[in-house]
Amino acid sequence: MSPEARHLPCLRLSPLALALGLCLLPGMAAAEDDDLEALLDILSEETELATRSKQNADYVPGMVSVLHASDMRLIGARTALDALALVPGLDIQRNQFGAATIRVRSVDFFFNAGNIKVLVDGLPSSREAAFQSSAVLLMPIEQIERIEVIRGPGSGVHGDFAYMGLINIVTRHHDNVVGLNRGSGNRNNAYAAFSTRNEERDFALSGNLSDWRSDRYDVANALDNDEQRSILNLRLGLHDWSFKLTGIDRDFSGQVRNTSRPGQPPPPVPFRTNVQIERGYTADVRREWSGEDENRAAAWVQYQDSEYDRRFAGFEGSRTEIGGDIVRKWGSNLLLGQVTVTDLDIDRAYSPAEGPPGTPPPPEVRHSRQMYSAVLQNQFNPLDNVQITAGLRWDDLEGVDSQLTPRIAALWQIDDHHLLKAQYAEGFRSPTYQEGFSNGEPRGHIPFERVQSSEISYVYRGSKTVFRATGFNNKVTDMIFPEGVGIAALNPEIDAQGLEFELNIQFNAWLKSMATYSTANAFDGRSAISGGPGQPPLGFGAASIGQPEQLGNLAFIVDNGGAWSGGLHWQHVGRRADRGVAGFQEGYNAVNLGLTYRPPGVPQLRVDVGARNLFEGDINYLETGTAGGLIFSGYRDRLWSVGVSWDFGTTE
Repeated sequence: MSPEARHLPCLRLSPLALALGLCLLPGMAAAEDDDLEALLDILSEETELATRSKQNADYVPGMVSVLHASDMRLIGARTALDALALVPGLDIQRNQFGAATIRVRSVDFFFNAGNIKVLVDGLPSSREAAFQSSAVLLMPIEQIERIEVIRGPGSGVHGDFAYMGLINIVTRHHDNVVGLNRGSGNRNNAYAAFSTRNEERDFALSGNLSDWRSDRYDVANALDNDEQRSILNLRLGLHDWSFKLTGIDRDFSGQVRNTSRPGQPPPPVPFRTNVQIERGYTADVRREWSGEDENRAAAWVQYQDSEYDRRFAGFEGSRTEIGGDIVRKWGSNLLLGQVTVTDLDIDRAYSPAEGPPGTPPPPEVRHSRQMYSAVLQNQFNPLDNVQITAGLRWDDLEGVDSQLTPRIAALWQIDDHHLLKAQYAEGFRSPTYQEGFSNGEPRGHIPFERVQSSEISYVYRGSKTVFRATGFNNKVTDMIFPEGVGIAALNPEIDAQGLEFELNIQFNAWLKSMATYSTANAFDGRSAISGGPGQPPLGFGAASIGQPEQLGNLAFIVDNGGAWSGGLHWQHVGRRADRGVAGFQEGYNAVNLGLTYRPPGVPQLRVDVGARNLFEGDINYLETGTAGGLIFSGYRDRLWSVGVSWDFGTTE
C-alpha cells in the first residue's frame, strides 16, 4: 500500500483551518484586553487530574477538557456518554448490547472503553481487566456536576489502562435535590442528591443516587429488552479523614438482533437472547495532612469489588490498594512522590467455548497477584512564564511485566492571552484476564501494551473567547492478544496522527456557543486490506477499522437566569473506515435539543424537556468483535424525555 493510501483525505484540509484560526486571534486579543478580569472569573476551572496539584485546566500538561453538566442538560444530554461527544477526539458509541464504548483518537479496542480509564469522584469505578467500564459512562446527567477529560496518556499519574486518556466524572455533592424523568422506550429515571455540613465540628456528609429503567431503545435494533441501572456515590468527611463510596449495578436482559454484514443474507434466526450483569463498588478511606503553601500528604486504603456476567463469560474479583503520596514545595519546584501496593484477585473468571459444537469451555481462572507502583514528578518554573513538568512512573505486575513510564511537558505563557504547550508522554496497559490466562493458568511474561505520544497545543484565552488547537502523534506497540490469535505473530502496531480544535464564545450574558472539530488518521496493523467481495484479505495494515474521518460539534446555549433556558446541539460523525468490507461506511448527523422552565416565584421547581436525534438520522456504529469480526449497530429512533425536579438548596 502506498503511503498516500494510508491517510484519510480529510487530514489535508485541517492545517488550513488551523492557520485561519491563528490569523484571526491577534485581532480578538486587541479587542478584549480590557476584559481580562472577566476572563479570570469565567475560566476559574481547576483540576488535579493531570498532576495531582490543583491548577487551571489550561495550565496543566496535555489537553484537559471540562464539561459542565448544567450546560450539557440544556443541549439534551441524558448521560455522561452523551456529553462526552463534545470532547474533540472522542468517538462515543453504544454496542449491540447497549454498553458504552469510546474510541479515543481513532484507536479501537474491542472491550468497552478499554483504552481509557474512567474514574468517579477520583476513584476507579470498574475493572478494565474484566472488560468493565461501561455502566458508569451511562450515569444520568442529572447526577453529575462536571466531567474532566484528559486526551492522551494519563498513566504517568493514574497508571494501568489510562494509556490513551482519562475520564473523571465529578458527581453532585453540594446540592439537595430530587427529580424524576420519563422518556421514550418507557424510560423512568429517578435521582436525588443531598449534602449537609457542620463547620464547627468539621463534618460533611453528601451523596447522590439514581435509578434508570427502560424496556426499549437502550439497545440497537432490539426487541423486548429490559435495562436497569442504579448508581450510588457517597462522601463523608471528618476533620482530616474522608470516606468515599461509589457503587454501580446494571442488569440487561432481552432479545438482541442478529446482525449481518453488508452484502450477506440475513441470519436464519433474527434474534437471540442475551443477559448481562455488571456490578461493583469502590470504597476509599483516606487521611490527609496539609501544611504551608502547597505542602500536603495523604495515605489511603482502597477496596474495589467487581462482578461482570454475560452469556458464557464472566468475572468476579477484587482489588485492594494501599498507598500514599506527598506534595512538597521547594523553591520554584513542586515535587510529588507516590507509592502504592495493590492486590489483584480473580475469584472466578470464565470464557465461552471456541471451536466446533461440543468443544468444552476453557477452565475457570482463579488467581491472585500484586502490583507495585511508584511515581516521582517535579513541576518547576525556569522562567516566570515557563513551566516544566517532568515525571517518571514505575510499575511491576507480578509474573507479567514491569515498566518505566516517562512524561515531560512544557508550558509557555506568551502573554495574558496566548499559551503554547508541548508534551511527550508514554502509557501502558496490562493484559485482561482473557489475554493473560490460557486453560485457566497464567501465560507468564507478557509485555505491557505501550503507547508513545507527543503533542503540541496552542491556547487562546480572551474575555469572551477561548480557542484551543492540538496536534498529536501516537504509536502503539507490543499489542496484547488472547492466546491463539494469529495476527499476534505479525507484531502489529498502530500509528496515529491528528488535529483537534475547540472554540467557545460567550456572546453576551445569555448566549454562548461551543464548537469542536477533530480529525485523525490511524494506520492499524490489525486491519485487513480487502481483497474484494467474498475474497480473503490481501494482507494486514490499513486504516483503523471504524475510525471516523472527522468528528464535529456545534452547540448554542441560551440562559439568562430567567424562567426559560435551552440549547441546540448538532453532532457530526464522518464516514468510517471499513477496509475489510466496502472501504467506508457512512457517517451520520444528529440534532439534539433541550428546554428548561423555572416558574417565576417558584425557583425550586425545574421542568426539563429534551430530544435526542430530533430528525431521526441513521446513527450507525461499527464495532470490532473479539475475534476481529465487524458488528453493525443502528440507533435510529428519536428519544424524547420530560423531567421535573425540586431543589431544596445548595451547601457550599
